[in-house]
Amino acid sequence: MKVFITDDHELIIDGIQAVLKTSVHQVVGSAKTGSELLHWLDHNECDVVILDLKLPDMSGLEVLKKVFGRENAPKFLIVSGSYDAKQIQETILLGASGYLSKVELSKELDEALLKLSQGKRFYTDSVIDVIISRQLEQDNLITLQSILSPREAQALQMLTDNMETCDICDEMRITKSSFNTLISRMTKKLKVKRKIGLVVLAIKHKFNVG
Repeated sequence: MKVFITDDHELIIDGIQAVLKTSVHQVVGSAKTGSELLHWLDHNECDVVILDLKLPDMSGLEVLKKVFGRENAPKFLIVSGSYDAKQIQETILLGASGYLSKVELSKELDEALLKLSQGKRFYTDSVIDVIISRQLEQDNLITLQSILSPREAQALQMLTDNMETCDICDEMRITKSSFNTLISRMTKKLKVKRKIGLVVLAIKHKFNVG
């Protein structure tokens, strides 16, 4: 994918370029202000903009507002030094496709861009923790299905349908040990205790994989 970087710190830009140097992605440019980015987008195209939320001339949120709804607008991967729940919520509402902390850049950037290239969203575990604590309780924006993997969602649907463990294992063609691993991952992601907590949460949010 063609990637454009917007951050007012040269070290961050250099760091991102270094991470992507050995990847399949191509850095097509960079900017240190929102105005520079918007001017570039008026005359060029890219697949993803890596965007810092704190820029000298305008906030990253203002940039998103100006680009939101544009024809052929790129996807936006937000990079920030904070985990402010309200800020994360605003980026989602304004169409951003992912959010990660600057301290997680070197470890998570390749995976984030892969997800975006597949048409998916990307949030690190740390960001998901913030999202779950705020958004799931409000029953909006981030759904259970977007947080869980397809296999986890399938297992949760069967649990919600009151299927027995042995029947779920047969249907999914997995061992009981693999099923327990799925349950363990889901309880950690959704911050609940045991299977019953998963079922209660699923019912509360009218979970249905369709």
